Amino acid sequence: MKITFEYFQKGSSFYPLIDIAVKEQSKKLKVKALVDSGASYSVFRSEVAEFLGLDIEKGKKMYLEGVGGRILGYLHILLMSTDGVSYYQCKVVFSKEFTVSFNLLGRDNFFYPYLVTFNEKQKQIILEDHEKK
Repeated sequence: MKITFEYFQKGSSFYPLIDIAVKEQSKKLKVKALVDSGASYSVFRSEVAEFLGLDIEKGKKMYLEGVGGRILGYLHILLMSTDGVSYYQCKVVFSKEFTVSFNLLGRDNFFYPYLVTFNEKQKQIILEDHEKK
């Protein structure tokens, strides 16, 4: 499987944002998330957890540090899909302190099933199954 996403334009800037579906029991939500090769973990805003009916603080407590400082978050395992059909388990940290515009998809473990290509010239992000390579 190979999926190509066009970068999202906001003003004069372009971002490698993709649509993903997240699922927890019977609730499913489609969200936009920034594919961030510099992020170790996927970090989502707390509103996503609330919609899915997750008690954020029941996850594993952890602190994340980055260029923006340090935030408190809680690690959960969610079902995630890039094509809306095939779901796999993915680690997601939810934080009430994470207030940036976009949810983030980090390397551990969103990237595992894919060969991820950032095509800056064409302003595209390409996800390919590792098994096909």
